[in-house]
Amino acid sequence: MQGAPYWRPDHALDAAGLLRLAHEQFGVLTLAQARSGGLTERRIAGRVAAGQWIRLHHGVYLIEPGRTQWHTRAVAGLLACGSGAALVGGSAAYLWGLASTPSSVEIAVPLNRRLDPKDGVAIRRSAWIADRTHELAWPWRTTVEHTVLDVAATRDLDAAIAIAARATQRRLTTARALMTVLEQRGRHRWRRELGEALAVVSGGAESILEVRYVRDVEQAHGLPRGVAQVSSATGMPWRHDIGYPQFRVLVELDGRLGHEGRSRVADTRRDRGNAAAGWLTLRAGWLDVTTAPCPLAAEVGAVLQSRGWGGRPRRCRRRGCLAEVSMPRPGSAMS
Repeated sequence: MQGAPYWRPDHALDAAGLLRLAHEQFGVLTLAQARSGGLTERRIAGRVAAGQWIRLHHGVYLIEPGRTQWHTRAVAGLLACGSGAALVGGSAAYLWGLASTPSSVEIAVPLNRRLDPKDGVAIRRSAWIADRTHELAWPWRTTVEHTVLDVAATRDLDAAIAIAARATQRRLTTARALMTVLEQRGRHRWRRELGEALAVVSGGAESILEVRYVRDVEQAHGLPRGVAQVSSATGMPWRHDIGYPQFRVLVELDGRLGHEGRSRVADTRRDRGNAAAGWLTLRAGWLDVTTAPCPLAAEVGAVLQSRGWGGRPRRCRRRGCLAEVSMPRPGSAMS
């Protein structure tokens, strides 16, 4: 597994084939690949001397000078590290569309391989890289599930849950698949917490704010379990963050800073439409869920009680929680 998927060391290439391979490798070729295309080491050295090619690593050349994109550096690093190497961590997350462009290139190689340092490449040895590398995704990288868990292990809990939710929301994987891999891996910094969060995500939650609402507002205070991503009550192609169909109550969570303009207008129109259909819409923001989950639980509980819920919120483990006896305050938490 050295080079783009269709290239094999024993496969001779003509000039067109060599250019096609370089294109798939973002302008990079190895010495072995160039030789399979009929180029001798002397001719390669001549092109380097003339500035037509640039030596990036030992035996790895950029044949299109001027290409500085991250993919070019990543593939050059992979080819320099040899067969079995794969992008990991933030580099793999970027390729899966789960992170912004990383500043460096992270690569894992088989445990028994020792390499000299490579400029701009962070190399680590792994006993598991062969099992965790995706069989088809090029440039070679760890699977979505292992990528998510690798990145999660380096972040705080909220960021760990966020990348897991993002991967499922974009349909790159499922919460169940992530839970399975998490169980197989054994040790993980957030093993228990991430497992609990993935159980919530498997119920339909699509964001860290939804996970926090279920965990810190609903579950912690004994509220009824809502339905995540419930369909619009009006028959329109809308989905709502949390719904309590039995009580005809919707909860919309907004994690954005500022909520004005067209989005605000659209939200109020949806709220009016839901009200006309007999549904009450409650709105809560990031600060409500993250810094005041107890008052929010009391308020949601009071609304559900007014709609027929026979239970009542209970105190959570937070110091000073008064959800059980609190009464909603006008203008607080929900608007």
